[in-house]
Amino acid sequence: MHTDPYADTPGTTDQARTPEQPTAEVTPAGQPAADATPAEQPSADATPTEQPTIDATPVADRPPTGSAAEGRREVVVAEAEPVRLPDWMRSMGQEHQPTGLDRVRFFLARHNGPLTVGLAFALALVMVVAAGWMVVRVADWRRTATVAPSASATPEPISAVGTPRDHFAGTPAASFPVGKESIVLPPATAAGPFSAAQVRAALDLVGRALVESRLELRMMVGDTGKFLALLAPDARAQVQPWLNEGRLLTFATRTGSQVQPVDDARARGRISYRATEANGIRLLEVTTEFVWAYPFDVVRRAPAGAGVAVIRDRVVWHVPYAADVVASSRGLWLDSAKMITWNVDCAKHADGWLDVIRWMPEQHGERPPGGDPGAIFDLDAPRPVTRRC
Repeated sequence: MHTDPYADTPGTTDQARTPEQPTAEVTPAGQPAADATPAEQPSADATPTEQPTIDATPVADRPPTGSAAEGRREVVVAEAEPVRLPDWMRSMGQEHQPTGLDRVRFFLARHNGPLTVGLAFALALVMVVAAGWMVVRVADWRRTATVAPSASATPEPISAVGTPRDHFAGTPAASFPVGKESIVLPPATAAGPFSAAQVRAALDLVGRALVESRLELRMMVGDTGKFLALLAPDARAQVQPWLNEGRLLTFATRTGSQVQPVDDARARGRISYRATEANGIRLLEVTTEFVWAYPFDVVRRAPAGAGVAVIRDRVVWHVPYAADVVASSRGLWLDSAKMITWNVDCAKHADGWLDVIRWMPEQHGERPPGGDPGAIFDLDAPRPVTRRC
């Protein structure tokens, strides 16, 4: 950019000067230039008058005024430095080829509505299928939990470490019958006013009550409905409070849903009956005496018998003669029940639940937590007079 060489000269105006057009020298007023030829010579006696100095420089060659000089300077600058466009305005734009991701974005933008509906439908379908699968799984679990375990002559329960083990090995219960096979009814003969058929019906009723109260899984987890249904209507009102109060272990077995036997219980017992009378009512009295052994899972290195909980009971059942009682009192009655236990957790027993005492090597060593069972397994020996719980 050109600068004005006279811009800083004192006494000059802001005018552009060019070397090609020198400025004519201007003399003070009334004094013509020395080299100028006078246009007219005045007479000698004429009175001189002040004549203004006339600039004889052609108009085209005169220096421009301030505003004109400014405009001309802009022209000079423009000629010296022509206007240049930025590279981004002069360069040709390159065509952008869409990538695979761009095509996906374009497709989603065009089909946003249908895709949203389809995704929502697919999600709902997945949820319905998952819910149906869960319902089937729960139904299978409930069906498995309510079906009584099948009897097995050679059970192989799984120990806590996953190794098959016979929990009864090394105990008298190893030779006991399994499950329902342990309940053997005596031959039915007439007794007092009861015919043989009536005796058989009463014995069958007692046998079913033993299965429901001591062997069925539903009773073990707290479902007492089937057992109560076997009793006379008036007898149910008597027994129900005992079940609610946790007395059921004297005539029934509950283990709870968290801790259950790992296999069928084993038992050995005997059943007897006789005709008797009480308060003017003729009765068929049936007495059951059994030793019930329940296997619970324990660690593999526990000693023999550490996983077996034992109940020895004596229960007396009454069946009144039908003609001597009202209809609501006809059927099976529970007259009395006594029991002793071995290797049973006393705290849970107090609440009406059955479980073994957990074996601890530091405390129990090489013996079962219940100690010496004594004669509890032997029905021919006198019943022990003491019990742990």
